[in-house]
Amino acid sequence: MISLVAANLVPLFGVLLGSWNVGDIMILFWAESAIIGLFAIIKLGMAARWGALFLVPFFTVHFGIFMSVHFVFLYVFFIGPDLDTAGSVVEPLLTTLARIWFGLAALFLSHAVSFVFYFVGREERLPINRIMTAPYARIIVMHITILVGAVPTLALGQPVYALVLLILLKIGVDVVSHLRAHRARPPRHPSGTPPARTAPKA
Repeated sequence: MISLVAANLVPLFGVLLGSWNVGDIMILFWAESAIIGLFAIIKLGMAARWGALFLVPFFTVHFGIFMSVHFVFLYVFFIGPDLDTAGSVVEPLLTTLARIWFGLAALFLSHAVSFVFYFVGREERLPINRIMTAPYARIIVMHITILVGAVPTLALGQPVYALVLLILLKIGVDVVSHLRAHRARPPRHPSGTPPARTAPKA
């Protein structure tokens, strides 16, 4: 969880240095959704085995459509109004990602650490349906929360303190999601079922 909080603090530097706006922050968290989806694909490949031949393409297409619709929404409300030129959305997206690459790298590293520590190291083998639905649940909750903070931030003219509060709000949501996702579970038995509990000795 330390790496998660540390990675989410990286955008503060961009805000405090005055080079990041609310559109940059929203795109950063949108790109984090792609990272979450990527690790979900890796988990599917490891957990479903041969079933991954069908599940991975299905999830990739479905999640890709979800990401596309999500980006259009963010572009209309948080990116497009700040642009002076019309045209393809690809160029402003790439420009924004190039500007916030350090924050994106930090978030990728955070999710990679979580994947190695929990899914690989602790062998948290979740049900296939949970692996496929967990990214949607987390992203929807996260973005609804930060949208609540982003709208008044825009209305106030994007002052630094409002952007900082927006980032802190997102950190709070991430911490809660992390604790719920990795709550204590019984150790995994080599046979795939948890060991039976034994009565305490008198």
